[in-house]
Amino acid sequence: MINIKYLYPALFSTVFFSGCANQPITIDTNSLEKAATYTLSEAVYFSTLFTTCSALGGDTELDAIDIQQNWLNENSTLVAAADNYYSQQQANNTFSYDGKTLAPAAIRLALDARNRATTELALAQRSEANKQKTCQFRLKQISGNKLPLGNDMIIAPYQGELLKHLPLDLNIVDAPQLAGGLIGASQGASYFNIATAHKASCASAYTMSIVNQWPKEAYANFCGEKAVEVITCEWGKCEAKKL
Repeated sequence: MINIKYLYPALFSTVFFSGCANQPITIDTNSLEKAATYTLSEAVYFSTLFTTCSALGGDTELDAIDIQQNWLNENSTLVAAADNYYSQQQANNTFSYDGKTLAPAAIRLALDARNRATTELALAQRSEANKQKTCQFRLKQISGNKLPLGNDMIIAPYQGELLKHLPLDLNIVDAPQLAGGLIGASQGASYFNIATAHKASCASAYTMSIVNQWPKEAYANFCGEKAVEVITCEWGKCEAKKL
């Protein structure tokens, strides 16, 4: 028999904590942009996994192509919506280069996500047999409830709001669009002077090489996570654009 004097506190505790657990998540611009950014980072990460493993050929290539198609079927709509929203938020931090509208933050996002995937696989450090085993093991993990990005606890609360920004064009081959398919470049002739000057103006300076096709170069300076300027060079003569 339940002692009634202990019942009400227990019920109150259950209702109280249940109510707290079910509190709606605040959808603000900052949180939504973080969710969109994370979605795009995951899209580049998985794309890199599929492309890298596919390059091994054989059964691994077939599996990578098959699982990539399943992944696209599950996630293309969400990624396109996230990319569209992200592009809107980055509109004031862009520059034009070679006929493309680019954002340094988007290029850095793509570069970091690609490096995360290649570092995880570490195929360059493995034998041919272990390369196949590594990719097969990782590919098998991308199935079931691990397939939809919407099941990720970071994305799930914001999925519905992100999908409101779905564009007419669902092409996600080059997501994020503002990266323009660029994923960093080797350091060109002007890099050292640009990076040295930037370090003097910011304690957490980072200079990212975007294009190195002599005589043309392009760089972006970051202070922490924030892109502060873009530098474009031709024949060593450089011009800066503040962001």
